[in-house]
Amino acid sequence: MRWSELAGKELVNLADGSKKGPFPKLDLVIDPEAGRVVMLLLPGKGYLFRKEEEIPWAAVKKISADLILYEDKVSAGGK
Repeated sequence: MRWSELAGKELVNLADGSKKGPFPKLDLVIDPEAGRVVMLLLPGKGYLFRKEEEIPWAAVKKISADLILYEDKVSAGGK
């Protein structure tokens, strides 16, 4: 899968069923020493002072044609 193919996908948290997106652009944080993706960066809302949301790559469970499934227990209230 190409990095550009991640754009436009909706993100679903498996821990609580919440949905985010779709995002026109997603950024990846890459560890250059290991050559691996470390996390997804979701663009924040707003024009000024927007804060990006980080999703650890280890939390990503599946990427399909139109969804990214991840499990983030912290945003689900620590369940």
